[in-house]
Amino acid sequence: MTVIDTPPGAAVPIPGFDTAITMAEAAACDNPTWWNDVRNRTHDADVGYASSVLLAEFIRHHAHVHGVPVSDIWARIRATGELPI
Repeated sequence: MTVIDTPPGAAVPIPGFDTAITMAEAAACDNPTWWNDVRNRTHDADVGYASSVLLAEFIRHHAHVHGVPVSDIWARIRATGELPI
């Protein structure tokens, strides 16, 4: 099934998502050994893109929850070098 064939509202898998989410979980657990193990066992070039998609969704969600334009959140991140938590 291609993106064109996917029914409206159906989730379209992001290439590299499984690896990216596992690496994010390892990082959240403050477990660099696990993170490196996942990174070293994958040759998935899509992981970087999937990680970027996940980060972008987090930032959009944060802006929505706080009722501010997402561009303000991007600007704050660039200015401070910190993610809003």
